[in-house]
Amino acid sequence: MDAEDFNNYGIRKDSFSWALQGEEISDRLRFFVEECDYIQGFQFVVDDFGGFSAVAEEFLENIVDEYTNTPVLLYAVQGHRAFTNLQSKKRTVLEDLHDAVSFSRLSSYSKLIVPVGLPSLSKSKVSKFLHIEDGKHYHSSAVYAAALHSISLPFRMEPVGPTTPASSVAGAVDLHGVIQMLSGQGRQNMVSVLDVAIPAPSLSGGENELSLLENLHPLTPQIAEDVEDMQAVECITIHGAHASGSHRASVSEVKDAVDSAYQRAETSPMFCHLSVALRPLPIPLPFPSIFGNQVGQHGELMGGPITNSSSKGSLDVHSIPMAARLRSSNAILPFLESRLQNLHRFGIDRGAAGAQLLRSWGFGREELEEMEEMLSKMVATLCPPQLSSDSD
Repeated sequence: MDAEDFNNYGIRKDSFSWALQGEEISDRLRFFVEECDYIQGFQFVVDDFGGFSAVAEEFLENIVDEYTNTPVLLYAVQGHRAFTNLQSKKRTVLEDLHDAVSFSRLSSYSKLIVPVGLPSLSKSKVSKFLHIEDGKHYHSSAVYAAALHSISLPFRMEPVGPTTPASSVAGAVDLHGVIQMLSGQGRQNMVSVLDVAIPAPSLSGGENELSLLENLHPLTPQIAEDVEDMQAVECITIHGAHASGSHRASVSEVKDAVDSAYQRAETSPMFCHLSVALRPLPIPLPFPSIFGNQVGQHGELMGGPITNSSSKGSLDVHSIPMAARLRSSNAILPFLESRLQNLHRFGIDRGAAGAQLLRSWGFGREELEEMEEMLSKMVATLCPPQLSSDSD
């Protein structure tokens, strides 16, 4: 099947049979689980654009049924989309409905879901020190893979006790712990934003330079910027940070720098868990040449203007410091509201333009209303109704 044809949620039923292919996948996973001494949880990375989403839903449903008490962290990833003014309304309706249906269905089998994938990575703040070509998927894949590697680093750390001598890591936490911090407390928001700094700047930035925290920019699409959220919760991972120049910072120096940055910030989260490691992100030989002229051999940011000179690859840049953050914040509201509105407008409302399309995907009105209710609850969790004063 051509990749262009595998571009919507409903195509799965014509190209994938769970009875034939799904059982084989489940058997392989079952063998892997049985060989493990301990399972923290499952991390899934799903291509959220196209028929793979529906395939992933069936797989996740099977996993949740079989491993009832094992948490699932899902990264719903989308690649670059080339929008044009000539794009037909039919195509727009299909994509908007796919996004709404896919997100609501996948989230029903996850304890925590993280949408990832900007419409144009090259034009985002994340790419300040990078040379990204949106049409080259291995460019964006390298950035997303680096971010997911960094944010999951605490799951692979050895816990350090209070009497342990100075260590090269701090803040170890397992998958279940992160999910509990971000979605299991307070308002129980199950959708998180992923931010990244690639490469992360040094801790002792210049007087007019942004702090390390201010250099964290979202890889999650459709979020609100500069929002104030007194109930925000964050999990940050920083590894390989430089104190200044190419001199590596110690664990305690990183902790002090983050504490200082939050003290200076106008708003701070209700709670922040920080994980630190001394080792930077190694750049393997096949890594694409995406680094700008200001990135040094060990990921240090050198002075001088940012130019459009030829980009650097793994022969020039051997490692980079990284910072990544998962945050539970009302900044995700525009993302959720757009999916809720599109589902109602194109799928449920009287005379909806996509009603027939959804029926062809196998969804009846009752299922659509359940999806709408789920999305409505997600929105309400982040913006509870305002209390009105009683004049009587």
